[in-house]
Amino acid sequence: MTQHNFFCLLGVCLTACVPVHATVYSAEAIDAQVVDAKTNQPLEGVIIVAHWEVGRVVPTFVPIMPFGNDPRGPFQLQIMETVTDANGRFHFPAWWPLPVPPLAALGDRDPHLIFFRKATSWSISNGHPSTFDYSASSTRSSEVNGTTIKLKKFEGDLKAYADQVGKLSVPLDFARNWRNDTCDWKRIPRMLGTVIKIKRSFREKLIYSALPNLGSIQQVECGSAEEWLKDYLK
Repeated sequence: MTQHNFFCLLGVCLTACVPVHATVYSAEAIDAQVVDAKTNQPLEGVIIVAHWEVGRVVPTFVPIMPFGNDPRGPFQLQIMETVTDANGRFHFPAWWPLPVPPLAALGDRDPHLIFFRKATSWSISNGHPSTFDYSASSTRSSEVNGTTIKLKKFEGDLKAYADQVGKLSVPLDFARNWRNDTCDWKRIPRMLGTVIKIKRSFREKLIYSALPNLGSIQQVECGSAEEWLKDYLK
């Protein structure tokens, strides 16, 4: 097989194997309310992170599995952070068309939402938690829009609380961004500042927590995390 024919064949494979999806995406606004699960009273000061994560693949040149996960990991198309007001309400504005990298697409679980407030449990809403089908829709909407999210007040000792909030390290891993240099952690200073302070308070009491610390997000190409987050670490 000549080199020309090989690349032609590869091109046919790429066209046939990659699902059809949009090359640019936009998203509708999200407005919702957070309340206490027991009292139904509005919760002020809940930090909410929304991120639209793009899955991407690379050719493997293996006939039975022509595509594999990109070693760089997923790409964050958009990241937003906000906090609930006195009525427990929050708002994420709509955003306009953004291009995605080649061989990449948003799944139908977007955005990923992370809710956190000290002394309450955290929760994540993924829209369609049972599936991750790539969607051809270029305009994204969230099932959370117009709903009420209930957070439970944590009940237990300090060690149990450390174990509970330590689970945030997994959904927040996207922002530590160790695979590339896009400095995504700079987009969520409230959340990172809060969990780092909590991590420090646990350490002072000799209690282990899996929460991220400043050292875990240091990147030379992104500048000083301590300087960037200084107003949120007070």
